[in-house]
Amino acid sequence: GILLDTKQLTKNTGTRTYGAAQFLRGEGANPSETNELFKTDVADMIKQGRFLSHVLVYKDNLAIAVCDGDTDASYRVIAAKAADALLAGKGINASFALVPINGRVHVSARSDGSVNVAKILEELHGGGHFDSAGAAFAESTLEEAEELLKRAIDDYFESLKAEEN
Repeated sequence: GILLDTKQLTKNTGTRTYGAAQFLRGEGANPSETNELFKTDVADMIKQGRFLSHVLVYKDNLAIAVCDGDTDASYRVIAAKAADALLAGKGINASFALVPINGRVHVSARSDGSVNVAKILEELHGGGHFDSAGAAFAESTLEEAEELLKRAIDDYFESLKAEEN
């Protein structure tokens, strides 16, 4: 749980985090065995590649990835992983991964903390946390969902600009 919640001890850590990790290590927890839990099988990597091969950089610092074609329910998790992976891109502050599954377009969003992706997706009847959120569009094509997302992003940044003035 600690490794997952802190993204391998790189985010949201403090002395209590390391104290808990030290206690667990003393009780026999093995970091090497734990890392095995986070490995991705090759089939999922290939699925994630479908997102990463269709990426649009929007407003200079946002990545929007789209996966089309045949998908199944497993792509919801893959979308979240793709959104996470896109944050590793230089200059990317937030990412969105869109995928159609069973007649709905699902969106998974991640942020480095400088963009409130929950606020953006709330406008699309989704939600979540400041740096991790999701939404689903019923009766929308992938292209329509992408346009709605771009409008919500534009509205978010316009509201920030208005607050500054």
